[in-house]
Amino acid sequence: MRKPSGAWQPLRAKIGHNMRTILFLLLGGAFGSAQKMPLPTPAWSVGPLTKDSALMGVAFGPADARAMAADPGFQTESVFAATRSVVFAGDRIVLVSMVGMRKVEGAQSPESIYQIMSLDVRTGEVENTREASAFGSLKVFATNDEHVMVSGRDVLRLTPDLKDADRLATGAHWRVENISPDGSTLGNSTSPGFELIDARTLQARTLSNGTTTDTSVSSNAAISDSPLWIRDYPKASSFATLTDGTGQHLVFHGDCGGRPVFLTNDRVLMASCKITRILDTQGNVLKTIAFREPVSFAGVSQNGSRFALQLAGKRERFIIYATATGDPVAELAGDQPPHGQSWSALSHDGRMVVIGSPAKLTLYRLP
Repeated sequence: MRKPSGAWQPLRAKIGHNMRTILFLLLGGAFGSAQKMPLPTPAWSVGPLTKDSALMGVAFGPADARAMAADPGFQTESVFAATRSVVFAGDRIVLVSMVGMRKVEGAQSPESIYQIMSLDVRTGEVENTREASAFGSLKVFATNDEHVMVSGRDVLRLTPDLKDADRLATGAHWRVENISPDGSTLGNSTSPGFELIDARTLQARTLSNGTTTDTSVSSNAAISDSPLWIRDYPKASSFATLTDGTGQHLVFHGDCGGRPVFLTNDRVLMASCKITRILDTQGNVLKTIAFREPVSFAGVSQNGSRFALQLAGKRERFIIYATATGDPVAELAGDQPPHGQSWSALSHDGRMVVIGSPAKLTLYRLP
């Protein structure tokens, strides 16, 4: 058989290139479909959970008090509260919802009144309720022995059905705003100083005698976004400082870092602007994920297997990731836009996620 003449060589090469391109696109499309994330399965939705509340807020004037309109959905205005308002505890989901405010004699500002609710994780039905108060926000955390810690004017340790189990000393100044991802350890800023509190025994151990403002804690450290390194890095706008038994260590400086949070004892997540970074505690960037929308942290499972991110676009979305690889495993979108960031929490094993607010709360089962 005659070989193609030299004039045919470029044409044959071009045809071969085009065929390879077409084959690549076809296979690539098939691969993309195969990699499409499965949809979570909605199990139930409930709400509004505080519909019987006659009062959501009070505006105090010089002569009297004025009731404000009730809107339980407004509680999603705070990104900080989004991961500190609902938790899984055994076979229950526990959440806190502000239902009013009242004056306290001798206090300069009124206290917020919250309803704590315990829902059956299988049905979403409210099984138990009780009241608590706080000057500011009331925070709820899940422990690693299926209890909940409620931090407000008092710091309470409750059973999943909201019965008293223990409490930190009444009357003391507590600033408990974080719990370790594994549910074992609470952080308390003693101003100055910082301590870690065992979530089971409530025994405290000093971590630092210096001033530490935590954004997250692990079982043996705290991390902060304090700009105390600004003199060393004047062009940086974001920092992450790790405080452990050996002192304070800078693990990140740059732009758009956000509030650093622990995913495990040795993994830290920074999500802000349109970028997310996963770092180790030495400051090495293990994974970078870019988005088209602003992104923020939305929870982590106690076993450390999964974490969630919230994307704030025209429609709020949540993406669940595998902590070990940083790869997405599921995605879901809310059916109503929140005022800020919807509340969210992952179950202990990362197989369920609850998203919403007291206006509407939905449980999803994840693949």
